Order: sequence, then C-alpha cells, then structure tokens
Amino acid sequence: MNKRGILLYSGGLDSLLAGKVLLEQGIELIGYHFVLPFIAPDAELESLVPSKLAQQIGLQLKYIRLGKEYMALVENPPHGYGKQMNPCIDCKIYFLRYAAQSLQKENASFVATGEVIGQRPMSQMKHMMRHIEKESGLEGRILRPLCAKKLPPTEIEKSGIVDREKLLDISGRGRFRQMELAKKYGILEFQSPAGGCLFTDVHISKRVKDLFDFCPDYSMIDVYLLTIGRHFRLNPSAKCIIARNERENRELLKYQDCADYFFKPDFNGPCVFVRGRLSFEDQTLILASIVRYGTLREGNNVIVQLRPITKILSIPNTKITDEELKKFLV
Repeated sequence: MNKRGILLYSGGLDSLLAGKVLLEQGIELIGYHFVLPFIAPDAELESLVPSKLAQQIGLQLKYIRLGKEYMALVENPPHGYGKQMNPCIDCKIYFLRYAAQSLQKENASFVATGEVIGQRPMSQMKHMMRHIEKESGLEGRILRPLCAKKLPPTEIEKSGIVDREKLLDISGRGRFRQMELAKKYGILEFQSPAGGCLFTDVHISKRVKDLFDFCPDYSMIDVYLLTIGRHFRLNPSAKCIIARNERENRELLKYQDCADYFFKPDFNGPCVFVRGRLSFEDQTLILASIVRYGTLREGNNVIVQLRPITKILSIPNTKITDEELKKFLV
C-alpha cells in the first residue's frame, strides 16, 4: 500500500480540512469533485468556486460530471429521499463506489471523506456510515480524518500509511472545532455547510419530480434547465420554460436546438423553451405570457417562433394574469 489517496471533495469546510490534515502528513492526495447536472454543460470547471477553494490547501482536483446513470439513481434511490428529492445515502454510496473503482487507476490505497459523525441526520450517523462503507465495497479503506479517533482503526491506519495520532475526534453538529482548524490552516474561504445540493431545494425538487413524472425521454440539458426560468406544466405532454431576465434569455437561446418549440419576441421580453406537444390553446397561453412578462414597444410587435419551424406570430389579444399562470407553475 502506498501513501496516495482519493479525497471526495465538495468545496465545503469539512472536505477542505480533511484534505489539509492528510496533506500535512505527506499523503499524495487527488480530490474527486462530482459535478451535479445543474452546472452548465459549457462551464469551465476549473473556474468554479470549489476549484478556487481547493487552491487554498494545494489540492489537485479531477472533475466527474454526473449524467443519466446518476439521474436514474435519483429517480429510484434504494434508501429513499431526505426532505426533498435528495437521495443522500445512495448519493454517498455512488461517489464512494466510483472512487473505489478508480483506486487502481490512480495508484491509490484508500478513499478519504470529510464526514463527521452525527453531523448529517441521514448519512453521517455511525451505524449508517458503517452501512455505506459496506455497500461501497471499501470496508477498511475509507478514512475519515476529522472523526477517525471516534471510529475503529482502518487498514490505512494499521498499515502506517497515516498516523492515527494526527487524526481528529470531532463529532456532532457543532462546528466550533472546524472553525478553529480553519484559522489554524489559513482556510479563509469555504462553501456554506447548509447550502450546495440543489436536490434539497424545495423548488428544484418539484421540477425534478415533474421531469420524472412527465418526461421519460429527458436529456441532461433538460435537467440543467431545471435551474433556469419559470417552469409551467401546460398539459401532461408539454412544459414551457419562460426566462426571467436577459441572462436566462441567452441561456435558453444557447440550447434552443434541444427544444420542441422555441419562441423569441422581437421586443424586450422573455424567450420560451418548450418540451412536448402544444395545442392551439397552449400556444396562445405562451404568447400571452410573453406579453405579460415583456414590454411592448411602439409600433408593430411580433413574436418569432424558431422551432420546429421559423415563422412570425402576431401578438394575441388574449390577456393573462399572474393568478391564471400560477395554476400551471411547477
């Protein structure tokens, strides 16, 4: 066994501290950062916040974009959900299994995490941590530097790859000791422990469930666009996304070829991305919504349909209110 390991790295304080504790022991460490599907497909991953935070401790990162296999897990998690559509236990097992399969490729001996006993109610209780370790196929090879002294010694500690005496015994939900360690190590920036995973967000979770319920042929672009605009379920086979600002207009335009219908006003107003089949009534509602959220200019105003074919559409006389739209909101 050699002094090289894989760290599951989120960008949160605990994963930064776990990495620093191991790096200080001379461990050669590679951070695996799993990129959720809500990050733009064309994003420069090296420019993301977690990447910049890793530079504080000199941690090298590899990025793993999560795709349809991961979404299949989110749709049917064997261990169920948290309060929203967050499959925390199965998510942790998935990441650990991925890392386990990469050990030989990375010439690494173990996988480390920033877990702390008792900090998370679903996945970080002691009995569940043991279960997750067994399910991942990494028994004896998962090192949790922040709470290692609260757990039985791992094969990594027994073999002398790491010095158990230099590991920690943190437990519980309080974060005083982590904050003290951050000062000691000069870690000035880190992501909020309460934020991060959009599967825990009540609004995004509703959209994820809607996607699973009504769009079995969804693409990863559809998953990413759950974070963009206002979403309206028009009928069981059609949903539209209406941009809220110019940035979202640009983002929807970027992926217009993935839409079944796409509408763009020639005045100051929102683009609309549609997946599914539209009735005449659905299209009328969309055009009225563009007018509702837009600002007509003096003179002739039109809306351009860019998909499935390009044509010019007249502004409808139909008016729509926020209360009427609310009935369709996802």
